[in-house]
Amino acid sequence: MKKALIILFLTLFFLATGGNVFCEEMAKEGSGDYRSGKTGTFELLAMGKDRVQMNYEETGVVVSAPENSPLHNASFRALGTLHAIKGKWKGSGFVEWTRPNGDKVYATFEGDGVLGGGPHKSVFEFVGGTGTCTGIEGSMELGNIAGIKPSKKGIYNGISVGKFNWKIP
Repeated sequence: MKKALIILFLTLFFLATGGNVFCEEMAKEGSGDYRSGKTGTFELLAMGKDRVQMNYEETGVVVSAPENSPLHNASFRALGTLHAIKGKWKGSGFVEWTRPNGDKVYATFEGDGVLGGGPHKSVFEFVGGTGTCTGIEGSMELGNIAGIKPSKKGIYNGISVGKFNWKIP
């Protein structure tokens, strides 16, 4: 009985004091590297042989971001559109990240690149959030890792990498 009480006491002690080690508090301001995996679906409208309009929806998960950042272990959903002429595209859209606690982070983006998995660059601007991310500001610049093949017909897969910064009032 005495041994069980000692184990119970030690367990409670480590849970109470170890919480700060295991659950780092989110920083109000910072910067860091970003990496995510994504998959998406799209609708195409060809306009002759040189032009195409594409609307897309993608979902994914952040696999690497600073542990104290608002995007650590977040999932996301993006809606976007692009217009391509002779394989070069420009586009824009909106992203919603959902943090593990349910808080949201919102951003708009613009980008350009080459169709067919070629290089691209997108610039994001954080425009708000909910809960602990209310009023978030900052930016992100992302590129893609080329050569990711779709896992099935009619979708695309990708890995995005880049850097971001944020400030929460």
